[in-house]
Amino acid sequence: MNWIEKARIFIEVCEEDIAKGRYWLACFHAQQAAELYLKGVLVKLVGSFPFTHSLVELLEALENIGYKIPEKIYLYASSLEGHYSRARYPGLEIGGYSRHIAERCLEHAKKITFFAEKILEGQS
Repeated sequence: MNWIEKARIFIEVCEEDIAKGRYWLACFHAQQAAELYLKGVLVKLVGSFPFTHSLVELLEALENIGYKIPEKIYLYASSLEGHYSRARYPGLEIGGYSRHIAERCLEHAKKITFFAEKILEGQS
């Protein structure tokens, strides 16, 4: 199974998490979906990726090889990337997690993965 296939599964699991009320886990899975998708795109394009969990750094890596990243994609990434740690460690959640936050995380992950998919479509 490759990076992008795993990322798509994280999106599905995120949707299941929201349906089951596991909002903190949905946010983590949304972040993971975006991270794995971006890493998968970088692997397909250049054969490697930066060893980071920062979605912003992964977008910057794409920009460094010539792709224009819209500011809104950076905003989605910035909003989402903190959930890698915050959702996993008790006491780090700021204000707790709700359905609204989880749905926003899922939406941001989908927008990032849709953007990344467009990059791949341009490579065919």
